[in-house]
Amino acid sequence: MRKIKYIVLSCMMLTTALCSAGCQEEQELLKREDVPDYSAYTDQFDFYGYSSAYNGTYTIDDVKYSVGESFLTKEQYQMYKDAGMTIFYPQSVLKINSERTQGADRNADWEAVKTELDKLEEVGITKTLLYDEEISWLSLGYNLTQSNPLIGEGEDYMFATEEELDERVNEIVSLYANDDRIYGILLADEPRVCNAIEYGQVYQSLQRVNEKYGYDLYISFNLNPLGLSGTTYNDYYPKTEGTEDVDPTEKADFEDAFIRYKDYLNEFLENMNPSYIRYDDYPLRNGYLKDTYIPCLTYVADLARDRNIDFRMVTQTFGMESEGTLSTRPLTETGAKWLNNMLIGFGVKDISYFTYYTRNESKTDGETFIDDQSFVTLYGKKTKIYDFMQDILADNQQFAPTVLQFRYKKSGVFAKLPFNSNAGDFLKYVTANVQTYDKLQSVSINKECAMVNELYDDENGRYMYMAMNIVDPEYLGSNYYQTITLQFAPEYKYALVYRDGEKSLYRLTDSRLEVKAAPGEASFVIPF
Repeated sequence: MRKIKYIVLSCMMLTTALCSAGCQEEQELLKREDVPDYSAYTDQFDFYGYSSAYNGTYTIDDVKYSVGESFLTKEQYQMYKDAGMTIFYPQSVLKINSERTQGADRNADWEAVKTELDKLEEVGITKTLLYDEEISWLSLGYNLTQSNPLIGEGEDYMFATEEELDERVNEIVSLYANDDRIYGILLADEPRVCNAIEYGQVYQSLQRVNEKYGYDLYISFNLNPLGLSGTTYNDYYPKTEGTEDVDPTEKADFEDAFIRYKDYLNEFLENMNPSYIRYDDYPLRNGYLKDTYIPCLTYVADLARDRNIDFRMVTQTFGMESEGTLSTRPLTETGAKWLNNMLIGFGVKDISYFTYYTRNESKTDGETFIDDQSFVTLYGKKTKIYDFMQDILADNQQFAPTVLQFRYKKSGVFAKLPFNSNAGDFLKYVTANVQTYDKLQSVSINKECAMVNELYDDENGRYMYMAMNIVDPEYLGSNYYQTITLQFAPEYKYALVYRDGEKSLYRLTDSRLEVKAAPGEASFVIPF
């Protein structure tokens, strides 16, 4: 893990000016009592990978193949931990099956899980997120395509009262809920809006069961992003007025899609009243950046801020073909920094990566996952993605005790017009910045496009500003290396700057700081 160190610079590297009074003044600067210090905090990010375990059997078009060995081993678990992961999530490879599944033996499933928990504990992984198929089915009301509320009077309802539902939920989870190594369980992934009521009913039931029986099960859920299915009139999102009879495969315009997406999110949040919100989004597409990514990210971050709940995220580390055509691009180190810096700048505290292993289920007429384009291949071998993600996660954890004391407040995008097609087409749905920051008077850039986000540490009364070059990370070179100038309020004389796991201390000139960044790079600045 890289060591964070103070660097007092004369600022032509980030370009402000340190008074040239020599070494003595530099030492005096370091001794200032008001230099922000977060060394007493121990907060850490939670990181985990989807498809984090794999038994050596994979399928292509439902035909099974084997690589000849299982990777449910202590060696592989150690490698997973060494990558920087804090939670183990084996997804459907290691799960508790539903009693609806023919021949399911939940007790036998649990014994198999415990065998792996013992191995995981030996290597120091003590938090496992479990997939219990029975909970997932229950949270969908046993029907994927229509609403089927669980509680009510009459034969159409599964339970007459909350108490009856709670009894059933406890019956399901009591199998494993007292094992401290079970961090939590998954309700459902990317649910349709028609299931929002029952989804909320099970979420609330699990909360009550946790409290009644003294469990500490984390309740994991994952919603849809804008633009996955939100740009067509299908059954994932609510209809808008006048579109009830529209062909479900027809494209919606952006404005209408966004209305429907906001309704979708709020439907789940109103039914669940959760402590956080999470969705997944994979913006690094073949040849372009997804143009709905930043509007979606901004809206959800604002929603989490306004509800005073946490923001969590599932992001990409995979390459995939859709019906034989490359869909998501291979992840590069620059692309990974782009994704991670942006999420941290929006206050995300928990990042899930899809995928750790190459996903072991592919369909040639649907999604085909490309081997060697995740952390680990189907043969259990590290890829270059593993190596640079290991460094990135280590850098993030070095930064965690500081940045996790700050909550996201607002975001702004700054761009030179007209956009260079390689750098800015993905911003077509992004409104030009009209943001008024609390302690940042102005932002200017010398080329292309940048994002500046404001975060605030309420306990210590400090602001942090993320300044990031958001040019598409696929397009590199000096042409896209930009300077972002931050003009702070006049009371600020210094800045503490975090970048790639290290921190530097600067004396400002006229309360101004300039940061230089290639695509995907970001500086997190605390003025004082």
